[in-house]
Amino acid sequence: MTRKYSKARSSAALKALSKVEVGQVMDFTSDFPVVIEKASGAAVIDVDGNRYLDMTSFFGAALVGHRNPVVLGAIRRQLGRLLHGMGDVHPPAVKAKFLSKLAKRMPAPDYKGLLSLNGSDAVETALKFATAATKKAGIIAFKGAYHGLTGGALEVTWNPVFRSQFQSTLAGRGRFVPYPTDHETAAKVLEKVEQIASSGEVGAIIIEPILGRGGIKVPPPGFLSDLAKLAARHNLVFITDEIYCGAGRTGTYLASDIEGLAPDVICLGKALGGGMPLSACMMRPWVADAVHGASHEAVHTSTFLGHPIACAAGLGVMQALDKGLAGRAAQIGGLITNKAQEWQQKYPVVLEIRGRGAMIGIEMAPGVASQVVAIALRKGVMVLTEGVSNETLALMPPLVITDRELNRALNIIESAIVESQKSLIIT
Repeated sequence: MTRKYSKARSSAALKALSKVEVGQVMDFTSDFPVVIEKASGAAVIDVDGNRYLDMTSFFGAALVGHRNPVVLGAIRRQLGRLLHGMGDVHPPAVKAKFLSKLAKRMPAPDYKGLLSLNGSDAVETALKFATAATKKAGIIAFKGAYHGLTGGALEVTWNPVFRSQFQSTLAGRGRFVPYPTDHETAAKVLEKVEQIASSGEVGAIIIEPILGRGGIKVPPPGFLSDLAKLAARHNLVFITDEIYCGAGRTGTYLASDIEGLAPDVICLGKALGGGMPLSACMMRPWVADAVHGASHEAVHTSTFLGHPIACAAGLGVMQALDKGLAGRAAQIGGLITNKAQEWQQKYPVVLEIRGRGAMIGIEMAPGVASQVVAIALRKGVMVLTEGVSNETLALMPPLVITDRELNRALNIIESAIVESQKSLIIT
């Protein structure tokens, strides 16, 4: 059956939006975007009534599904009590409950947290506290890394696309090294990190345990542990950015849990609030206690610190994971990987499969992935690309997606691959 597909209302809404929103946010002249009306579970509906299966979790935020009933229930109960708190003066009760439960999921019992509203905020917190702890501004980061676009976070975000227009504001704090995906490269990277650390100019290392926007790349086993040991030898703050890959996305609560790490600092966001803006910077005492209040003022805080509604949503997310969703990531990853391996055998444009749990990247021949995204959208699947050249299909569905929905989405993506391949000459 041919899918009826109209974008008249989306086009009109985008035209209206283009008159009031800053132009760099999106390409308003493109025929790709749709305007979303509502979503539930793994299903999305746009303003024209077109239906889609979500293979993105909306940038990873809807890990437990859109409008998860447990999360919605927690939000509604909190709405009846308190909408806004006074974070660093009179904190809301729900903030203490959320942080206490989150701390219990950390790999050591002594973590303390500072909450905010997005991943960049968590990274800003991590970098400021790390600098306070070591009195050194330099940070070792990785090529391909994305840690956010605010001032401090941009120092350790690698992609020149994000940095070039703001180069005059950057202090050059980031020292970038390759992100390894094999043992041979890992050994060379560790040598380079050792060399930089020995210079005495850096105070921290920040790494994504799975490189997200850089192309869903996984380091070889043992690399993160070796990096953490190196950091400890040089008294560097070891920061893991789990904003994209953490909170249950990869099959363990933290992606770094697989190596039994207890990093000095852990940044969380995206999935943490189940769709509500919420992030956390969790720190071991030697980092957390490096910053002190002054003259009765908190020196790193914000108006919406520990926002009650977001904290309630965060409690709902953890409850939903504990009700059985936590184990779903590995099942989803297995289904996607098996199907992708079949594609790799059938279609020359499918080059490599990477990832873990419900975070799988499929590297495609140049130009293919973006075509697949556009074709799949018309056919009823939302999927996005990652990688510096947008060469990797990122399959990151909500954990509530059923096997039937997932198989349907994968079949549509496969048909999009076939259609895209026809437009290319494979040499």
